[in-house]
Amino acid sequence: MKKLFATGLAAAALAASPALADFPEDGPISFVIPYSPGGGFDTIVRQFAPALGEAMGATVVPENISGAGGTRGAQSVFRADPDGYTIGIFNIPGFTVNEVLGRDQGFALSEVTWLANLAIARYALAVPASSDINSVEDLCAGDDPVKFSDTGATSTASVTTRIAMSIIGCDIIDVTGYSGSNDAMIAVISGEVDATIKPISSLAKYLEGSGSGDLKLILTLSAGELVEGVQNATDIGYPQLANFTLARVIGGPPGMPAEVVSALEEGLRAAGESEAVTSWAEGAGVDLEFMGAADTTAMMNELSTFYQQYADIVAVEQ
Repeated sequence: MKKLFATGLAAAALAASPALADFPEDGPISFVIPYSPGGGFDTIVRQFAPALGEAMGATVVPENISGAGGTRGAQSVFRADPDGYTIGIFNIPGFTVNEVLGRDQGFALSEVTWLANLAIARYALAVPASSDINSVEDLCAGDDPVKFSDTGATSTASVTTRIAMSIIGCDIIDVTGYSGSNDAMIAVISGEVDATIKPISSLAKYLEGSGSGDLKLILTLSAGELVEGVQNATDIGYPQLANFTLARVIGGPPGMPAEVVSALEEGLRAAGESEAVTSWAEGAGVDLEFMGAADTTAMMNELSTFYQQYADIVAVEQ
């Protein structure tokens, strides 16, 4: 009989629960990725899957189910049996924004059984390194709108840019249509646009010290200091900007038994603490930030409320 290896919990306590001892008892756990292979969601699942399998004494199989902007894969998780053998990674805040705008995704986020959050990517605002602009105040001081670069109006970076700049009171033009984040960043370097907001991990390749030095950060969308010498959201008087993140959230079908949720939560926790995953994360610049089921559920509720405030800003730009 297979048993969960859980970091930080007493083995005796787990063994005392028959339900925990029985899960997982057979068959592979399908870990759904709602996108094609090769992206950030795919990468993190494929790093976690072997460690999760080892922690739980199970076979964990990553399964790419792409299509419909990620909703096809999410639907497959939502409609699965709530036995713990199908879980998936969810695009947050992408799915949150869609729901706020009233789009039918084929599932309700409020009904998903949230298991854990694995990592959080935080955003930063970058301008050309050669620019005289060194703060958001400098950036927004001119008479002309500030040009930002993005892939598409529905991308999380574009949504973040439009809402964040609205909160600050900065007049912008969000230039969309770039084929990927890299092209959007190169557009700043080449002078096609003035600035861009992207995850810090993506910007790193163009920053001094970690990359080419063609870009510099003037703001991190975080509550505290992330990069020495760079202002954060609290510094400029808009701490709510720290709500803009990319979360790697794991969920399952509605109605999963509490003991199965607990087993998966602790398995994911143990995987995140494993040497294989922590070494990978350090080398890849991924900020692991584990949250258990209760904290993840609370975060999801808070994000829904937060984005609902700005539904009109997002909707106007579609």
